[in-house]
Amino acid sequence: METALLLKTLPKLFSMDFGYWGLQTLAMLLTAFILPNLKIKSMTGALTTVVALAFVNSKLWDAALFLHLPDSFSYHAILLLLANGAIFYILVKILPGIEISGFRAAFLAPLIFTGWSLLIDKYHDQIDWPAVWEYTSNLFSHLKQFFMESELGDKIGKTKVE
Repeated sequence: METALLLKTLPKLFSMDFGYWGLQTLAMLLTAFILPNLKIKSMTGALTTVVALAFVNSKLWDAALFLHLPDSFSYHAILLLLANGAIFYILVKILPGIEISGFRAAFLAPLIFTGWSLLIDKYHDQIDWPAVWEYTSNLFSHLKQFFMESELGDKIGKTKVE
């Protein structure tokens, strides 16, 4: 039985849309940009977290969440949000390349990540990604040049030399 299931899902695994995982990784990076207590050390850390969250959500939340969705903001809904935050906190503590400090950030991170994921999923076809990349790289280039020419850049340069 399990072999038949594996044979059915194997073609789906190899035909996965890797752009989707890239967009989900972008959502995780944007989440870390908003939450100061969530620090991503590498792109692989963000990607690993996204894949681990997808795996845990597909195995755990199928039965626990989607079969018992609360219809209002109740004790059950709060409990599910707290459990989701705890799972996120545990995953981040286990996985390399990503760090979090405080349960408040772990509670908010899945909510923010879900919001970014929904927005990116809905509007990613309408975004001119090469223009976004060009704008972002120009922005960082100008910021680097600004800080290197400013007094702050001089102070940073002197402390590195000394």
